[in-house]
Amino acid sequence: MEAARPADSALPEVKAPTAPDRPPLLKKPLLAGLLALFPGVGNLYNGLYLRGALFFAVVATLLAIGSEGEHPVLGFVVAFAWIFNVLDSYRQAQLINYGYAQDLGLEDLPALPKAGQGGLAAGVLLFVLGAAASLQIYFDVDLSWLLEFWPLGLMAAGGWLILSWYRERRRRQDAEENPA
Repeated sequence: MEAARPADSALPEVKAPTAPDRPPLLKKPLLAGLLALFPGVGNLYNGLYLRGALFFAVVATLLAIGSEGEHPVLGFVVAFAWIFNVLDSYRQAQLINYGYAQDLGLEDLPALPKAGQGGLAAGVLLFVLGAAASLQIYFDVDLSWLLEFWPLGLMAAGGWLILSWYRERRRRQDAEENPA
């Protein structure tokens, strides 16, 4: 005969091990900035994987476009994207240390940008750069004449940002005057 089994309630309670109480790891902003000299790595150090991949992709794409021929303005765009990548890595490390982490993994996918954050402008710019590169690389279309009009693009982007800022300012003023 089989021995009688004890009831489930007679089994000892097993507690899961817990992590010791310790403060969260702080990021080193200077290290993040130095690592960002290779585009995207600073944000990878910060745990911002999507952001790091996007910075790498943008800089790599701009360098690939620039290697196809002489584009004097493109050099400034590459320099801006590269320097912005370094500064952003430094700033994100500081924000993480203050508790303002942004996209630290799969659970915190980036949200749609709020008005005035430049999400639409960045999306349009990336789309236009990709379309221009595709036309030039795959269809051998000469787009060198577009370089004469790059100041108009800057003016349009600046105007859009100013308009977004103004609309957000008016919205805040209306909210203060008419609290719901």
